[in-house]
Formats: sequence, structure tokens, C-alpha cells
Amino acid sequence: MKEMENNTLENLADKIMKETKIETPSIDFTSKIMSQVDVIANSDLTTYKPLISKPVWIGILAMITGILTYSFFTTSASSFSSNIDFSNLFNTRLNPSISNHLFSKTMTLSMAVFALLFAIQIPLLKKYLNKRVI
Repeated sequence: MKEMENNTLENLADKIMKETKIETPSIDFTSKIMSQVDVIANSDLTTYKPLISKPVWIGILAMITGILTYSFFTTSASSFSSNIDFSNLFNTRLNPSISNHLFSKTMTLSMAVFALLFAIQIPLLKKYLNKRVI
């Protein structure tokens, strides 16, 4: 029974294949398609524009580096950072022990270095992931 069904399906497929013509593309088919691809590739819609440009990132990095350098080399009691009162920042009703906690210079510097290295890691990972073949 299955052989008969397969045989009729095969005969039907052969009949349809004999009746249809083989279609061929025009001579300039490839050049037309490639010209459309070139137009799409060169359009402004597909260009990547970052939210924050490179000069802005360089400016932010320069400001952060300047602030860290200034705070690292300034040790006098009249420095800018010694005039700011940070006690109200951590003065919360939820956990009053936070307002009494003080960070050492080593801890502050290590957190700053960690934040800097973390910020450097993001563009490196982005470049690596963009180079990967999907």
C-alpha cells in the first residue's frame, strides 16, 4: 500500500517537473543585487553612532584622573576634601552604625583602582565581543 502511494507521488512529481520550465535569472541579476547591497551598506541608517563619543570619554577619564591625582598628592589639612562633611550622607535611620564607619585611605584607594579597572574592562570586552564570529 505504501509503495503504491509513493509510486503515485513520484509519478505526480515527475509530471509536474516535466511541465514546468526552468527559470533563469537575467544577465545583470548579480550586479543589480550588489548595487542594492552597496546602497544599504553605505546608508546612514546602518552606521553605528555611540551614545557617548570618544572625546567625551577622554574628558571624563581626564577629570577622574585629575581628581584622583589631586586627592592622592594633597595631604594638607586645608584641602578641598577635608572641608566637606560626609557624615550626613550616611546618617540613616535604618542602620545608624553606617554613619559612624570611616574608610581608611588604603580602602578608598583600592575601591578607586577597582572602579577604574572595571571601567577599562568594559571597552575591552566590547571590542572582544564585536570581533567574535556569530
